[in-house]
Amino acid sequence: MPYRAVALSQVDGTGGDSIGFDLAQRLGFGYLNEAIVARVANEQGVGAATVAEAERRKSLFDRILEVAGRGAVDGVTMVPSPDTLLSLIRDAVREAAGRGSVVLVAHAASYACADLADVFRVSITAPQPTRVARLAEAEDIDEKEATRTLKKSDAGRASYLKRAHGVAKESPADYDLVINMERLTPAEVVNLIVEIVQPKTS
Repeated sequence: MPYRAVALSQVDGTGGDSIGFDLAQRLGFGYLNEAIVARVANEQGVGAATVAEAERRKSLFDRILEVAGRGAVDGVTMVPSPDTLLSLIRDAVREAAGRGSVVLVAHAASYACADLADVFRVSITAPQPTRVARLAEAEDIDEKEATRTLKKSDAGRASYLKRAHGVAKESPADYDLVINMERLTPAEVVNLIVEIVQPKTS
């Protein structure tokens, strides 16, 4: 089956971001990550931070309205709700996938594109000790701090999947390919995905 786009999901401590960028270069595809947030923000006339915050915390809109009720923010009631912003992000991801020739990283792109047969969905993961060690090295922090950081990151990811896509528990079956980075190098992973997405013809 020919694939027109790749949706790559990754957890911190696996190097998934760099894999996505290198993969896009090898495939000759565009690379789309936080640009989705900037686009939605621009279209809605709000700050990118507001859209990004909506992905993290549903209570943001309630707090803004509370401030607005005290007259501290002019016109704040025009800011779309977090649920609306999440929906707009999903739509933007799907639109980008529909245009094709793109590697989509973050914003749970694999779930947003779950029903699109020409989008190859990849999950990049690794055992917790491997993730902790790699994050500690990358951020120059000790393993206790790395463990706390990953715990917070994983909780935020789980919360986002539940709010944005109704996913109570992530499953390997949600992806076409699940890659364990414990022993593989980023280059090997990129080669593998390229062979699937753009198989050589004899």
